[in-house]
Amino acid sequence: MSVSKIYLLDHGKISADLAWFLPNPMTIEDMKNPKPRNWVDVSVMSAVIEHKDGVILFDTGIPDNVSGKWPQIALSVFPVTKYSEENKMENQLKKIGYKPEDIHFIILSHLHLDHTGSLELFKNSKPDVIVHEKELKYALLNLWLNKPVPYLLRDLEILREMNIVPMSTEYLEILPGVELLLIGGHTPGSILLKVRTQNDNNYIFTGDFIHVPEELSFESKGWLLGNAEEYYTRIRLLKSMQKLPRTNIIISHDPKLWEKYPKAPKELK
Repeated sequence: MSVSKIYLLDHGKISADLAWFLPNPMTIEDMKNPKPRNWVDVSVMSAVIEHKDGVILFDTGIPDNVSGKWPQIALSVFPVTKYSEENKMENQLKKIGYKPEDIHFIILSHLHLDHTGSLELFKNSKPDVIVHEKELKYALLNLWLNKPVPYLLRDLEILREMNIVPMSTEYLEILPGVELLLIGGHTPGSILLKVRTQNDNNYIFTGDFIHVPEELSFESKGWLLGNAEEYYTRIRLLKSMQKLPRTNIIISHDPKLWEKYPKAPKELK
């Protein structure tokens, strides 16, 4: 395979009620004696894949000036708890010797605002942006209906000015060793990224199909479950893929992500 290196970029942390990620039923006792909700800080990351035929960016993290770009409901439900100059996309790319114009492809796991935050940075350099057409349709419909969902119109307007490549199939190999699989579950157009390196290591990037590692044990998701049928069947598929030799699963919002994998400028091979 022709993937030489993978870099994981650190875009800070957001906080959320754990029940967004894992089932957390309220009991009668809880209603009589309410307890504080269980909140958790989760990582925000993107990844750069070095391939002999191009440089690929998976997701784009959160924006700078999030308080001015995110609606108040998003700031209340998913507040940013760690973000500095170092976490900006351009500065993360600089750590590995890249500039925004060096990126040839952007793959978006889905279009929620914590995955599309730095799109504007790439608007002028015009990389090919791959997103599933189901995700585009769902995002546009929800925005048109004015639903309280974590899609931003400004992100979709930026996409209109870019070289967007709608993925219409359930499987796509964009370069040798770089595969996309429609997984759904969280949103209709959520996709997995599977990368096989020249050292025969496999890395599966879950996007938000999986938010926290415990989901793999419970085979269940909290309030962020979109389609139960897709989720309950395809999580078994993911667990089967995980059993392949030399295979690692990288969960974008894993609270312990940086205890498991190195940050850029260190690399995965």
